[in-house]
Amino acid sequence: MKYANITIGTFLARPNRFIANCEIAGSVQAVHVKNTGRNKEILRPQVQVALVKSNNPKRKTKYDLVAALCGERWINIDSQAPNHIAYESILDGTIQLPGLAEPITTLRPEVVFSDSRFDLFGSTATESFFVEIKGVTLANADFAAFPDAPTIRAEKHVRTLMAARASGYGAYLCFIVQMSGIREMTVYKQRDLKLYQEILAAQKAGVTVLAYGCAVTPGEIKAVYPVKLNLARQFHELTADELAL
Repeated sequence: MKYANITIGTFLARPNRFIANCEIAGSVQAVHVKNTGRNKEILRPQVQVALVKSNNPKRKTKYDLVAALCGERWINIDSQAPNHIAYESILDGTIQLPGLAEPITTLRPEVVFSDSRFDLFGSTATESFFVEIKGVTLANADFAAFPDAPTIRAEKHVRTLMAARASGYGAYLCFIVQMSGIREMTVYKQRDLKLYQEILAAQKAGVTVLAYGCAVTPGEIKAVYPVKLNLARQFHELTADELAL
């Protein structure tokens, strides 16, 4: 997934979850943040950020903030990117969905099943499946975790994946880790115990949970390699003092 019209700026502050103040070419501008999560360990004062300039003259904000430089690596925080990446990467074979005995013939976004709208629906000549995609932006060194905040929506999707599996569909929960250098990831048990328990139950019910790491630059993000899922490993979130080191 490539972005056009990329500009590098400096993050200053985030007055609310939709807006950030950034310095761009010597002037301070309000920009749209394409992620409503906390991102407190990513969007810190004076970090470099990647901004996409809009071609829409009617917009109140001229730029979208899509990535930030944390230490030596760029982290993409565009909440719409994981769906695009997963779709492209499943089609081109970068992301492998275990258990499919035949080639995928159909892959469509945003398909309703029961009380949920799954990110992808696909089929082969003999079976059909759903894929729910979650973006991961929280990490400590080479270990990532999801979620960065409690998410009732994710819990609902996991429960519905179990229902789909019970109805005979293939069911996949796919984490897209929106940064490079990650070797393992987990579900952040201390942050959302209910989601952690739902995912454990989903695995027992036949839902396949997988994760892929990405290569990220200011203007591009693409899935590259599978990341080990380790639900037994506890995640330690960096403190403000540790982030400042």
